[in-house]
Amino acid sequence: MDTHLMIGVAVMLGLIGIAASRDILRRLRPQARLVPVRAGRPARRSRDASSM
Repeated sequence: MDTHLMIGVAVMLGLIGIAASRDILRRLRPQARLVPVRAGRPARRSRDASSM
């Protein structure tokens, strides 16, 4: 076979391998998920107000 053809095939297989590994690593990386958080103030207890 032609040497240039073999080099071209090796380069293409390498690029496909790099793209596939990047995709797999991206999927395995934990994704940040947004969690709703209540922003209201906690209710004051009557004991806390009387101790002032």
